[in-house]
Amino acid sequence: MENDRLMIMQLREGNRLVFKKMFDQYYRPLRGFAKKYIDEDATSDDLVQEAFLGLWRSREQISDFSAIKSYLYTAVRNNCLNHLRHEKVKSKNQSEILSLSTDEYFDDAVIEEEVYAEVYEAIKELSPQSRRIVVMSMNGLSNPEIAAELEVSVNTVKTLKKRAYQFLRERLKGAHWVLFLLLN
Repeated sequence: MENDRLMIMQLREGNRLVFKKMFDQYYRPLRGFAKKYIDEDATSDDLVQEAFLGLWRSREQISDFSAIKSYLYTAVRNNCLNHLRHEKVKSKNQSEILSLSTDEYFDDAVIEEEVYAEVYEAIKELSPQSRRIVVMSMNGLSNPEIAAELEVSVNTVKTLKKRAYQFLRERLKGAHWVLFLLLN
């Protein structure tokens, strides 16, 4: 009992030899426990080591020796469950990840971003009021909502929006076809 208190005090002070002694004592059983969840040796090892790392980081909060064992087993279980959840999400999204890594996706993404950049550059050329109206419209606001926000009439919004769209169509000749092809 007195020895346990001394070890806890030394661990809280950062004594690496005491930590290594605990590591040596609990590592093998914790690894066996992790293997019940995760069948891969390297992954099990990593998850157990993460639990020990967590123990080291929170060593100043340790109050009694029995809490260490409980902490380690709980941490290993949680690490294993988190790993399994992550793997489930990865496998669920595997086909999407594969499609995102193709050259075709890369080319399409580059072209799409270039077109969007052109559109935004053209929008910058609009008057401040027209620019605000177009951006608000792109964000899903209706003409009455834009009018209320800008404290102008709905007809003013319609007129400025119509002129802005005419300007953008003229300025972006050809680019809208690329956007249409990409989005369909």
